[in-house]
Amino acid sequence: MSTGVSVLQSWSEVGEAIHFLDERGYRLHHNPMKSWDLRLISQMVQDFGRTELMVDLGASVLGGVRLLHEMGFRRIVGYDLKCSRFDRVLQLRDWLGDLTRASRPTRLPYRLRKRDLLETGLADASVGAVVCLSVIEHGVDLGRFFAEMARILRPAGRLFVSTDYWEPKLDTQGRSMFGMPWTVFCGREVESMIDCGRKAGLVVDQWVPEDLQCHEAVVRDGGHAYTFAAIRFRKT
Repeated sequence: MSTGVSVLQSWSEVGEAIHFLDERGYRLHHNPMKSWDLRLISQMVQDFGRTELMVDLGASVLGGVRLLHEMGFRRIVGYDLKCSRFDRVLQLRDWLGDLTRASRPTRLPYRLRKRDLLETGLADASVGAVVCLSVIEHGVDLGRFFAEMARILRPAGRLFVSTDYWEPKLDTQGRSMFGMPWTVFCGREVESMIDCGRKAGLVVDQWVPEDLQCHEAVVRDGGHAYTFAAIRFRKT
């Protein structure tokens, strides 16, 4: 499952994801529904070398970075506009856990940086995979986003993007979430996103429009009922 498009179709899929993570000893996301994302991420990067640089954009609450750490990756960086004191406490706790299991001191399990995800400052072609959980629906300039991802990913590197989603289109104009703009993407907009990524050099190899159909509205928030979509890109 290196590339493709997935839509969360039911609560039973959330349960399957929770079982998948628990069976492997991975922590669940603090929002149980986002454990669905973590399962897809683990499958996307399972064949990567553990010394590859892995990046989580929108790393607040640490779902992505902690999963990558538990999978054995040793070079992990999480970016967000802010890193809370709670995030730092979790980072310290994970580091202390590493110390108790190691025969010698270890470095931090992952690094957290306050920075704009459109300007990561990372070197060209230096990253194996980027994960971005439910961030792009909050006013992100997709043209700039995909240009930056294409710049930092190595050839054949992968990008995981998830977003709020429903088909047909939901009107969220004038609504905000977490103090930021909020869009629930529809099928046409996801297809445009895939085309935007392709123009930047990021492709989705295995998908058809039927993959964007949705059934159960798993999420209810902001006065709307919707679900999640995940798109997995590969750098050409």
